[in-house]
Amino acid sequence: MTELLKNYVDGQWVAGSGDGVTLTDPVTGEALVRVSSESLDLARAFGFAREQAGAALRALTYAQRTARLAEIVKLPQARRDDDYAIAIANSGTTRNDSAVDIALGFYHRRSAVQASSAAIDALTRTTHLPAA
Repeated sequence: MTELLKNYVDGQWVAGSGDGVTLTDPVTGEALVRVSSESLDLARAFGFAREQAGAALRALTYAQRTARLAEIVKLPQARRDDDYAIAIANSGTTRNDSAVDIALGFYHRRSAVQASSAAIDALTRTTHLPAA
C-alpha cells in the first residue's frame, strides 16, 4: 500500500484516518501516495493558523511582508527541475509544456509581489487624506 501523507495541524504532522484517496500517475496509472483529512480537527488547525501564523504576520510591517513574499517566490525557482519532474509525472506533459506552465506561475507570483510592493509604497507615502 502507498504512503499516507500527513497534514500539518496545530504545529504537528498528523495523518488522517481511513484509507484516504489514492493519487495516481495519469500516464502509468501507478499509485503515488494517499491523502486523507478524515478525523482531523480542522477547527483546531484553523485556530492555530489564525492565532500563531496570523499573529506573526500581523506583527510585520507591510514592507517586511512584501520582502517575505519576494523570498517565498524565489524558493520554487531554485527547485525548477524538481517542478518539471513533478509536472511531467502528474500530468503526462512534455518538459517544454511544463516549462511554459511553470514559467507563467513564476511570472504571476513575481507580478503579485511587485504589485503589492507598489501599493505599499503608495500607501506609505500618503501624508494626508483628501477632505470629504
